[in-house]
Amino acid sequence: MGSSKSKSSNTSNTTNVSGQNAISGDNLGVAISGVNNSTINTTMTDHGAVNAAMELGEQAFEFGGEMLNSNERISLEAMDTTHDIAETAIDEVADFAGDSLATYASTNSENLDMLAGLAGNQAAQNSKNLQAMMDLAKFKQDGGQVETSKMMVVLAIVLVLVLGYVMVKKR
Repeated sequence: MGSSKSKSSNTSNTTNVSGQNAISGDNLGVAISGVNNSTINTTMTDHGAVNAAMELGEQAFEFGGEMLNSNERISLEAMDTTHDIAETAIDEVADFAGDSLATYASTNSENLDMLAGLAGNQAAQNSKNLQAMMDLAKFKQDGGQVETSKMMVVLAIVLVLVLGYVMVKKR
């Protein structure tokens, strides 16, 4: 019987080179294809967009700083104005309160003077009323005899004086 030997070898190298590109929409980039074993030097530019963005950022910071300074100035002026208004209002209220108290005190003083006068007048009237009541009580007690006697004495004195006058005139 015989023996047989066989050997087989196969090597495949496949390089896929496609010349197709699929870019769609607003893609403004760069697509390079089909350049196997090549050295490609590319330079991209943003046409100053980054520098402009940085400059815009700096301007925004400067503007923000100016706005903060302006806001601070306005706030301080508003606080000063508010302080002045409040101080004036407090002074006006204090003056009004002082004037009101002075008027109230004056009115009370006048009222007390008037009450004192009324009390004095009332006391005098009360005294007269008491005297009249006492006289009435005396008249009631003696039936008016004392009063009649007093009237008679006064009448007699008047009569004597009239007679004396007439006598002196006749001479």
